[in-house]
Amino acid sequence: MAAYLAVRNARKTFGSFVALNGISLDIEEGEFICFLGPSGCGKTTLLRSIAGLEMLDEGNIRQAQRDITRLAPSQRDFGILFQSYALFPNLTVFDNIAYGLVAQRQSRTDIAARVAELVTLVGLGGQEAKYPAQLSGGQQQRVALARAIAPKPGLLLLDEPLSALDAKVRAHLRRELRAVHRQIGLTTIMVTHDREEALTLADRIAVMNAGRIEQIGQPDTIYHQPATPFVADFISAMNLFEATATSASSVRCGAVDLETVANAALPQGKMLIGFKPEDARIVGPSSSSPNAIRGRIADFDNLGSIIRLYVTTTMGNADVRIDLASATLTQIPALDDLIWFDVAPDKILHYGVTP
Repeated sequence: MAAYLAVRNARKTFGSFVALNGISLDIEEGEFICFLGPSGCGKTTLLRSIAGLEMLDEGNIRQAQRDITRLAPSQRDFGILFQSYALFPNLTVFDNIAYGLVAQRQSRTDIAARVAELVTLVGLGGQEAKYPAQLSGGQQQRVALARAIAPKPGLLLLDEPLSALDAKVRAHLRRELRAVHRQIGLTTIMVTHDREEALTLADRIAVMNAGRIEQIGQPDTIYHQPATPFVADFISAMNLFEATATSASSVRCGAVDLETVANAALPQGKMLIGFKPEDARIVGPSSSSPNAIRGRIADFDNLGSIIRLYVTTTMGNADVRIDLASATLTQIPALDDLIWFDVAPDKILHYGVTP
């Protein structure tokens, strides 16, 4: 069965800058997928190409078996929600939501029924007569979402729609956006640079870098099994160090020997090894762990529920970042404290041969 949205060999350049470098992906009907990556990685260009706001130099896009590659945005079947909301300031909430329905020349009765359905869905009942300036940022975003889905498009495109909101409102709207998606089952693509947003919302995440998709998969897979050093570092601020295999299950990293999972098919020569900050555990100096490492606290951040340590070791030039649950600590660490920590062998990942 063919995918609902299929992108094949998409390439887009702006002068000498390659924004999309041969991207191919399939999106199933009803799926919520996030394009995740840093600024300049190509995620917004890919979204705009799907919308017809940018035309590909090479490749094609098909939606519901229909080639939309060269169609104008008005000829495509999507609703779009931007970071800026783009509400009409001179129109009420009702009229903003109804805008697309009026353009479709639906009857007044059908428009009123659809708007009533949507204001309930997005939690704006009783606000229909207000103007955008009378609403909070979160309420304006709900209006924009309702307007985007009012004409019942086949595809919903979200271009960093929550990034302009404060953290508390953003977290609340994330839950609401996911709830709306569950209720209507609309195929949704969201662009974001916020890994927490992608992990909590998406059925699948496409992590992008330099115009390519480095990895695509379910959030749990992306987080726990990052396929490349870039994905590992972007999704969880991975501790990464150069190392050399000393056996089928051990590596030397700087002046430190570490055990990894046996028969892990470690590459020969130099490689990158990594572990997540939360996978390091504080142990005593007499620990029998094969991966006990001594270090000195160079800096730390007290983040309330998390104490983040930056520990200088003999593993390499970079400090090791360790995230500890503050509730597990009997005392707050101090600068220059000498500590021991370990990392379980199955928590150490390796990434091929470095150049």
